[in-house]
Amino acid sequence: MANLAVKVRDLDAAVACYERSGAEVRDRMAWNGGERADVYLGALMITLFTRAIYEDVVALPEEGFLHPALFTDDLDREIEGHTVLWGPEVVSGAFGTRRIAFVEAPGGIRLEFMEQLD
Repeated sequence: MANLAVKVRDLDAAVACYERSGAEVRDRMAWNGGERADVYLGALMITLFTRAIYEDVVALPEEGFLHPALFTDDLDREIEGHTVLWGPEVVSGAFGTRRIAFVEAPGGIRLEFMEQLD
């Protein structure tokens, strides 16, 4: 697993809260019409977003858990048989370049599959 994605209204307040809890925050940046930041809590990475990249195709609450992000070596194989909500698309950032897609998952969440390209 790469990370857990969480949507927050106020990134400044969320970052401050995690830092007070001993987390290291890295790679804060503008991202697809919003902002994002990676929060490291030991072995767990939470990525905070003010706007989900797939927000135009899925109704989302203002805040809350979005999806787990999972690495794969074969994105096309992973999404086969799933209902794809968004992607596959190539995205870039502090994490490098990835090909990603989001699929429906039980419980009203999504799964993100990520194939690292560089």
